[in-house]
Amino acid sequence: MRRDLLLIILVALLLLCVLLACLALTQSGDGRALRARLRDLGSGNAEADARVVLPSIRVARSRHGHASLRLLRLIRFDPEMPQARSMPWPLVALMALGMAAVVHAMASGRLSQPLTWLATVAAGIMAARFLFGMQLARYSEAVFQQIPDALGLMVRAIRAGLPLAEALRGVAREISSPTREEFARVAGEMAIGRPVEDALVSLSRRTGVTEYAFLAVTLGLQSQTGGSLAETLDNLADLVRKRVAMAKRARALAAEANMQAGLLVILPFLAAGAMAMIQPFYIETFTQNPTGQTMAVVGLVMMAMGLIMIRWLIRQAGRG
Repeated sequence: MRRDLLLIILVALLLLCVLLACLALTQSGDGRALRARLRDLGSGNAEADARVVLPSIRVARSRHGHASLRLLRLIRFDPEMPQARSMPWPLVALMALGMAAVVHAMASGRLSQPLTWLATVAAGIMAARFLFGMQLARYSEAVFQQIPDALGLMVRAIRAGLPLAEALRGVAREISSPTREEFARVAGEMAIGRPVEDALVSLSRRTGVTEYAFLAVTLGLQSQTGGSLAETLDNLADLVRKRVAMAKRARALAAEANMQAGLLVILPFLAAGAMAMIQPFYIETFTQNPTGQTMAVVGLVMMAMGLIMIRWLIRQAGRG
């Protein structure tokens, strides 16, 4: 028992060191400074904005090497998007460590030592990946829902006679978060000389919203072929509104599948509770017998994997 406790503490410390070392590289105060600079972007002077935003963009791109970026990408941690994280990263690290400790305690004595360590590390990484990915997906969904409003503001500004750069700054001033911060960043990149198409493509890659890639292609083609920019953006805004409405309808239709997935998870526990009250010796097999305990762990893992697969299929069907 004491040996298992020492192993759990050792694994927890190792995972804590790895996660904290990776995440601390991204949290040296640059995120707060970048958000302050982006907030100042919508209020005024383009030359001052360019002078302020330029160092932060260059530092953000040169701070991480390929190895650290791959490790951060493995747990779906994006150092360029601190605004997407609704939970502080130390809390996520602690929750991942807790999951790793639970898996290690369950696997000790049932699996070999290398497999136990492998399962522990994999559980910690998957827990961190799930938590960071859930926050990023929620942020991307919020940005996606605000696309029609952002395009509508751009169309009205251009029809009023404002240039495209000023229309983007107007979106950064008028629309609510989280699109406000993203367009403020786009306007800041344009202020230092980056083409608007590249800035919007970067926005699409950063948030995972494909519609901003459509906007980048539309603006690029319009700059080459000419024509009415307001009419082009109005047609794109109408298309995007239809896509957003279709996504909402798909989510409503998927509610039944989500309910069925929840029932599939709850029913085995209800059946186990009823069996424990009717014939307790059946449940004792899974609580007192080592073979039964291993079977219970395998069943729980397979149930969790099945639930994750069902949720993934529902999400992919909604996106399609």
